[in-house]
Amino acid sequence: MFFLHSKRARRVAGCTALALSAGMLLAGPASADSPAPRPAVEKPVTAPSVPSGRFLPQDGARSAGTAGATATLPSRADFDGDGRTDLVYRTGNGSVWTSSTSSEPSEFPVSGEFVKDIVPIGDQDGNGSGPEVLTLSKFGHLALYGDATTSYASHRWSGAGWQIYNKIFSPGDLSGDGRADVLARTPAGELYVYVSTGVYGSPFHARKLVGKGWTIYDQLIGLGDSDGDGRGDFLARTPGGVLYFYGSTGNPQTVKARTQVGYGWQEYNQIVGIDDDNGNGIGDVVARGSDGTLWIYYGTGGGRFTARKQASSGGGWAGVAQFGGAGNVPAHGKEGLVARTKAGTLFWYSPLGNGKLAPREQISSDGGWAGANLFEVNSLGRDRVSDTLEIWDGHLYGGDTDFGGGWSGINQIAGPGDLNGDGTGDFVARDRSGVLWLYRSNYDGTALHARVKVGSGWGAYDRIVGSGDFSGDGLNDLVARAKDGTLYLYQGTGQAGYPFKARVKIGGGWNVYPKIVAPGDITGDGKADLLAVNSGGELFRYSGTGEAGVPFKPRVSIGTGYQIYNGLY
Repeated sequence: MFFLHSKRARRVAGCTALALSAGMLLAGPASADSPAPRPAVEKPVTAPSVPSGRFLPQDGARSAGTAGATATLPSRADFDGDGRTDLVYRTGNGSVWTSSTSSEPSEFPVSGEFVKDIVPIGDQDGNGSGPEVLTLSKFGHLALYGDATTSYASHRWSGAGWQIYNKIFSPGDLSGDGRADVLARTPAGELYVYVSTGVYGSPFHARKLVGKGWTIYDQLIGLGDSDGDGRGDFLARTPGGVLYFYGSTGNPQTVKARTQVGYGWQEYNQIVGIDDDNGNGIGDVVARGSDGTLWIYYGTGGGRFTARKQASSGGGWAGVAQFGGAGNVPAHGKEGLVARTKAGTLFWYSPLGNGKLAPREQISSDGGWAGANLFEVNSLGRDRVSDTLEIWDGHLYGGDTDFGGGWSGINQIAGPGDLNGDGTGDFVARDRSGVLWLYRSNYDGTALHARVKVGSGWGAYDRIVGSGDFSGDGLNDLVARAKDGTLYLYQGTGQAGYPFKARVKIGGGWNVYPKIVAPGDITGDGKADLLAVNSGGELFRYSGTGEAGVPFKPRVSIGTGYQIYNGLY
């Protein structure tokens, strides 16, 4: 067992022959005559690592609907043994925690790589010793933990290749065997079911196709039984906030026709199925508002709910990056931005999870980065922290790592994250002739594979940025601004040979902003956002919608005084 760290370990210089620079093979470390790179930049995490509030549905009481209830639904995430679902979540610093109504938050033991998503699946072995939990790493490794408590879990199984899905969730028991099953959606919108086996070494049967066309939803929420047939059900939300209910049929490969059960749910950035909290035998949900407040909806049947009730003692839950069992596509790799003053001092702005930024923190010596040719990219290694790259004397450096020479002809680098479907951090670089190249990282972020030509004509853009998914399909994208101020979206494909679809025009007039930066997800919904600064130094947030045609909401002012910086990264 182990726990995750909030800051990256310093990387060892001297990459292997895997590393290829912009046309030159790196056969070994830089020579002693090469200039030394600047020290590695450490990004602090100032957003709350553990929520300041408590999870308090109905002040801890089972009340509405308990009379006449035949049975309480089994919980998929009861860690403290009181029969009620607890919350499990990844915080802003990358650690995993549990929280219940009866105890203080406790760190949950996970092993391996950075956890991107968490899927509680209840008691799979029937031993009554605690639920089983799935964790998904950034590289697509799915791990099964058994007999989980608030502070203990036994690693039982892991499997690779799950990065082909943009959302994995559990609706509860679809097959009728008493064990929760798993549904997984591809970026193309195919939905597959994995029926549980109850066997640790091989926990799922081979996948079977449920259907296609599921890209229309930005959240898929496992609900548990909501219509009284003893089978698992789920909710699906559109980016516009319309909520639909899908009931089970008894055949895991089919679902009942959808029923609209709500609207206006776009105000919530994450929605979590918590099984039956009030004891009436019907699944309930918790939804987090943009300010970090939790709200509980008690199920009345068929995917419908009572009026909401506040379920937290405060808005401190904005600091949670990803709730276990939440329906959104999780973001990872870069959450925040680097700002450089005109004197060359670097500052880091962490997100608060509510669309705003925490107060800046200095991350370099005074003037230490004056004149540096630097770029910020999504995490290249095994952690969640973005990497600061610098071109110095023709070499590309990332902290202690020298990626080799031949980079003097590069004038822009953008690192949106994984672009070829292997889970590693990748970036693109444009040379002075306008050709864009894809550079794929190894799993440790210490070497680059052979570059791949993306295309020519990219000299038409004065700004190329990206961090995460702007279009809602779970694949990482780029945004490019033409010199006339027109903004274009390049949707990712997940394929190294052709990493982007044809560009789509998404607006004009963006030349009013001297600075545009992609900070990742700062609103807590898993969708990538965009920030822009006007000539007066006012900072605007363009929140992601998850829709390719209109990827951003209208701008919102979130700060002033940013004219003191000569670069945002």
